[in-house]
Amino acid sequence: MALIVQKYGGSSLATPELIKKIAGRIVERHDSGDRLVIVVSAMGKTTNALEAKALAVSDNPTPREMDMLISIGERESISLMAIAVNSMRPGLAVSFTGSQIGLITDNNHRNARILEIKGDRLVDALNGGKIPIIAGFQGVSTEKEITTLGRGGSDTTAVAVAAALGADMCEIYSDVVGVYSADPGICDDPVLIKELDYDTMLTISSLGAKVLKDSAVEYAKRLGVSITTGMSWTGETGTVISGKGSLNNDKFVSLVYNDKLSYGTFGSEEVLPEDISSLRFYQKCGGSALSVFDRSPLSGEEKCFSLAVTGSGIKSEPDKLRRMYELLSDPAPVLGFNLTDIKFEIFLKYPAETDRIRAVHSLFFDRN
Repeated sequence: MALIVQKYGGSSLATPELIKKIAGRIVERHDSGDRLVIVVSAMGKTTNALEAKALAVSDNPTPREMDMLISIGERESISLMAIAVNSMRPGLAVSFTGSQIGLITDNNHRNARILEIKGDRLVDALNGGKIPIIAGFQGVSTEKEITTLGRGGSDTTAVAVAAALGADMCEIYSDVVGVYSADPGICDDPVLIKELDYDTMLTISSLGAKVLKDSAVEYAKRLGVSITTGMSWTGETGTVISGKGSLNNDKFVSLVYNDKLSYGTFGSEEVLPEDISSLRFYQKCGGSALSVFDRSPLSGEEKCFSLAVTGSGIKSEPDKLRRMYELLSDPAPVLGFNLTDIKFEIFLKYPAETDRIRAVHSLFFDRN
């Protein structure tokens, strides 16, 4: 009888009907003999809607009050999921907030880091034959304030809970079954990657792939938690991420397109940006410096995009890298690029055309 931590994202919980569908699968999995702990995100776009309300009443809401506000979303989800499960099997599920399971964080509002999970109430619930339903993305600080864990916080919660309980597996469900050689929404024939090691997955996630958040992968590597990705709608699983070496010996692993970046160019008198928490790339040359950020544009910045190929020993394929650059640089202006042994990322001023992304994918992953 395995102990499994499952996490469900907001898109799979967007409506009461979807919550009931997931609840049915949870009950079926429980009946198969596994012990389950469920971590949920806020329903659909709830967090975005709450943030918009805050900005409607203030141009600069304080981080503490923002955490108080946006933590509401996950509390709604855990209650509804527990209600749905209990309607099928009375008394089976019990909901918990982050603070109720003793998820202790530092005092960094909006981007808190988990320090420990006490977990006594989780253990008691499991020993009583129940399914704990946990609010992801939130905890309580050492100063007893509500905190949130930042981008990908529910994934991080699931990994940390799995580590605290010594779970056999952490299953992360979203709207894609696993990690592919490219976004299936862009490329018609991407290859599903069955196994990945932590470092490769961390690189893919940090470049902007939407399957797993980089903070969750970093926690998984540090705590030794194996992750399986899966499709929320079907329960099908796809990619296993662990400390084991991958059976995939291909030099190139995945192509990642990111359309959620911004950039600014600054004069020679500028130093590193004051807030470097979202800084992705910085290069100073002559009388100016280029800064690329993982965020929407702020004042003085513009939206930009990137396309990156990841793998191993990438520098040993200069002809393919040069061809990738040529495909993307005409007509879209290239702002800069970052080349290492495990990635080649090109920053673009304008969106990359779908046909060009597909051509780059064929360049690296065509098996014919």
